[in-house]
Amino acid sequence: MSEHVQTSKFKSIFGPGLLFAATSVGVSHIVQSTRAGAEFGLGILLTVLLVNLIKYPAFQFGTQYSLSTGTTILQGYRNIGKWAVLSYGLVNFLVMPVVFAALTLATSGVIIVVTGTSLSIGVIGPLLLVACVAMLQLGGYAVLEKIVKILVIIFTGLTVVATVNAMMTYDIFANFTAFPTNISLPSLFFIVAFIGWMPTGLEASVWQSTWTLKKAKEKPSTTVMGQFRLDFNIGYVGTTLLAICFILLGTALMHNAGENFPASAPAFIEQVIKLYSSSIGEWCVPLIGVCTFAVLFSTVITVIDGFPRALMTATERLSSDETPWKENHVQQGKFYLFYMIAGCIGAYLLILLWTASFKMFIDFATTVSFVYAPVVAFLNHKAMHSSQVSEKPTGWINILSLAGIGILSLFALFYGYLKLWA
Repeated sequence: MSEHVQTSKFKSIFGPGLLFAATSVGVSHIVQSTRAGAEFGLGILLTVLLVNLIKYPAFQFGTQYSLSTGTTILQGYRNIGKWAVLSYGLVNFLVMPVVFAALTLATSGVIIVVTGTSLSIGVIGPLLLVACVAMLQLGGYAVLEKIVKILVIIFTGLTVVATVNAMMTYDIFANFTAFPTNISLPSLFFIVAFIGWMPTGLEASVWQSTWTLKKAKEKPSTTVMGQFRLDFNIGYVGTTLLAICFILLGTALMHNAGENFPASAPAFIEQVIKLYSSSIGEWCVPLIGVCTFAVLFSTVITVIDGFPRALMTATERLSSDETPWKENHVQQGKFYLFYMIAGCIGAYLLILLWTASFKMFIDFATTVSFVYAPVVAFLNHKAMHSSQVSEKPTGWINILSLAGIGILSLFALFYGYLKLWA
């Protein structure tokens, strides 16, 4: 074991947690959390806290498994059975182009709103996708990590300021309820979609596993292992707090005023930016426009890296095992580029066909994640209790993991019942 790993300072391993945060902020926060606050007010707040709590073990196991075994958690899926790897791959391959399209629409919407360009999303979208692919191919993980660190921190600061100002200006606790009331069937389906990506889809635990392994490179000491856990926890707590901020903004500036979000991406983003200007002042519009673009762009980069990296690893796990602490299973191989291009082509076709259906893209992808969440939670739990893991989860996190599997399964079954018979 190298001296560098033994004596590594926290700042040298700080990164995978922020990549996780960037994955979450783009859709589930800027889009879904604000929509939830606008529709349900603070009645959705406790739901967010509970969902983040029950999903925590499954996400954390992605980091912990890689640190314990030196392989991605998809190797743990392979040990359970190839069916587990195959199911993960099929679901992610189905969702990937939809997520790419949704995020590209959102980011293109910011460009249109901020610059006032006459270019259509059909032109801007493909340019964004090509730019992201080029950045990842030229700079890889190092560029991704550096960009995200800066952008997430700036955006977080502005969001906190806007939220504090909104809370001081508006009586957001008027008519407060612990949970949403008078829920219609369409509203219930939106809550399902909202929960699906809160803080993000559970399939991102595999991305976290690959990012962690890419960063660690060799077996860490007990101290450094704790630092990796701290890195993840900072990202996770940060995403939870940001979700609360966006719910508060949506409640203060839209729910209490009876406003709703439009369906098209540019109009949707313009409404989000209006939340900041209403809270802080018109002077912040250019700044928050740039920061919103920056964060959404970093999210696009993150998912364009995350989906192909996980699908590449899943494809390889169907035919072979990983060698612990050997980097060949996390490198940008031929499958990585193949899935990246396939996802971008699929996204481009979706953008051309359904440009106006921004919220439809979001709700479809998040609902699939909601239905598949109990499967991922079960697989992650089982992988962490395999013979390959020397320190298995015990105590409260093990109990919380089992509770999360049960709760997510019940909700998924209830959703299926509503879809079929309601």
